[in-house]
Amino acid sequence: MNVRLLALALCISIITVPMAAEDSVNVSWSASADVFYSYSLNDPPDHQRAYTTQPARNAEFGLMLGYIGLAVNGPDYRGRVALQEGWFTRANYMGPDSSWRWLQEASAGLRITNGLWLDAGVMFSHIGYESMITRDNLTLSRSFTADYTPYYSTGASLAWSISDAVTLTGLVLNGWQQIVDINDDLALGTRLLVKPSSELTLNWSTFVGNEQPRGMPALVRFHNNLWAEWKPSNAWTLVLMGDLCMQETATDTSAQQWYAGVISSHVLSDAFRLTARVEHYNDAKNIFIATPAGTPFQATAASANLDFRPNSAFLIRCEVRTMMAADDVFPSNDGLTSNDTYITLSTSVAFGE
Repeated sequence: MNVRLLALALCISIITVPMAAEDSVNVSWSASADVFYSYSLNDPPDHQRAYTTQPARNAEFGLMLGYIGLAVNGPDYRGRVALQEGWFTRANYMGPDSSWRWLQEASAGLRITNGLWLDAGVMFSHIGYESMITRDNLTLSRSFTADYTPYYSTGASLAWSISDAVTLTGLVLNGWQQIVDINDDLALGTRLLVKPSSELTLNWSTFVGNEQPRGMPALVRFHNNLWAEWKPSNAWTLVLMGDLCMQETATDTSAQQWYAGVISSHVLSDAFRLTARVEHYNDAKNIFIATPAGTPFQATAASANLDFRPNSAFLIRCEVRTMMAADDVFPSNDGLTSNDTYITLSTSVAFGE
């Protein structure tokens, strides 16, 4: 525990010490709490859901994610420290990282020159369209690809704003969603973000690294993530998402996993928004998803959610989602089944910037 407190104190000192020297420094704080209730028609045993982290529990009220954070932004440096707790952290931070699930972010950045920033620490992942913070996403539940790609990473990133429309980032990381490194090999990542216009945003992220524990033969993972966001008007948002992963295995030269999804969201009024998502996840070799019987995980899902935002602080959401698999992979009160339909309710509040 002393090591953790020392690390946290160091991060806080990095982002707070220079404040007195910069009149233009902006210091902000943020806090949020998101309470969930989700019920599956399968009624799985022990309130435990399978294959999802948001929601992570069934037929039970609870805190999905609560956090409080402090951020500092200046012309030459920036940083953020945030602490968190909730069902999501217990479902997502596994193995050695479970001891660090209370830490959402601890990062510090330095501007090297105009348009070039170096950041290091525990940071939000460069992979994917969605965030771990539920209310920041168009949909209430996370997509398959969000739950099975990193929400966070640890390492260093160098971001170069080539122009107002193009940003290129290179990363050196501990590994695939790792705070505690499980081997002696570093991983590499890239991100290319392009904004051809105010309506269109394009993103391509990559990851390459060995994800085997120390003492095991290296097996390299190469992951591609792409998404495009189009906002033809203030009322409409369309998102296309895709993933392709190639993973070395002990028995095959390379196993593949792929994903495709689309999100459509429409603002009905100042207070109401309607969003729908359709997606397919194919993990035939169980690279990311291990099923109870060892069968491939190949599933299609569709969801619809209605959001009610009475003011800027409060958000009330309701979502219905159905998942259909090629095999019996979903737990129920009567064994395994090939489908899972559930409804989720959420109330969240957020303060600060």
